[in-house]
Amino acid sequence: MKSFQNIDNNSNDVLHVGLDVGSTTVKIIVMDKNRNTIYQDYKRHFSDTKNTVCNVLEELLAKYPSCSFTLALTGSGAMSAAKFLGVSFIQEVVSCKRAVELYIPKTDVVIELGRRRC
Repeated sequence: MKSFQNIDNNSNDVLHVGLDVGSTTVKIIVMDKNRNTIYQDYKRHFSDTKNTVCNVLEELLAKYPSCSFTLALTGSGAMSAAKFLGVSFIQEVVSCKRAVELYIPKTDVVIELGRRRC
């Protein structure tokens, strides 16, 4: 599911990064200043969330070496990742609520089931 869009790497653009550190995978999405998705990917972490998060972020830095980033983490495994990265953690339901308010503000009801493993 890897998707990647080139941008001018000579610019000092600020890119917005969201990481979802879940029970089995680390998912990343990157948006440009106009909120266009320019990169997304996911990796299975095999219970090694710290190294997987670091690898995902290292790949991001290699793709966009001259950019600055904002970073938000969510997901069941994101609290510890946020601690070792020194960034804020946002709970998944709060993250979903904020996204709905921003992107589809006339929405009355959101049902978020998540992806459960039995």
